[in-house]
Amino acid sequence: MVFTEPPPTAVARADAGTETAPPSTETTAPAAVPSVEELVSAFMAVMGRIGQHFFQRSAEFDLSAQQAKAFHELRSPLWMGELADRLFCDASNVTGIVDRLEARGLVERQADPDDRRVRRLVLTDEGRRLWQEHHDRVFVDFPCVGNLGDDDRRTLCALLVRMAEGPPATT
Repeated sequence: MVFTEPPPTAVARADAGTETAPPSTETTAPAAVPSVEELVSAFMAVMGRIGQHFFQRSAEFDLSAQQAKAFHELRSPLWMGELADRLFCDASNVTGIVDRLEARGLVERQADPDDRRVRRLVLTDEGRRLWQEHHDRVFVDFPCVGNLGDDDRRTLCALLVRMAEGPPATT
């Protein structure tokens, strides 16, 4: 909020011979509307803090950044192509990530009963156990939200969902 400053002069009180401030003239000016650049910069700063926290916690489980993102998405079974879409990468990149998760016994590839050429990624029992442990650890002391009250969280969530569901970017 922006307040106007009171005038620098003081009003003398005749009965006490002391100076007092004039009656308050404070008014609130409407907050300036942030530019798109300011919004994006603030959003990127928050994303950076969230990413740093996520990857630091994931390293405690010996998960690389890419493995952690893939592992997080596999809370329910996905086809390789779906995982690639969620990670915003080519399916060939997902193969290496999944190979490493599979080598650790966390994920298995299952043939689709309707199309054996397609592989569905499913967490193993050990994968589900580690997924839950990782999830619980990542969301402890999560940055950026601890100082938000319930109303702020509801508002932020609604805005983020609206942003995520908005029209695609134009080229």
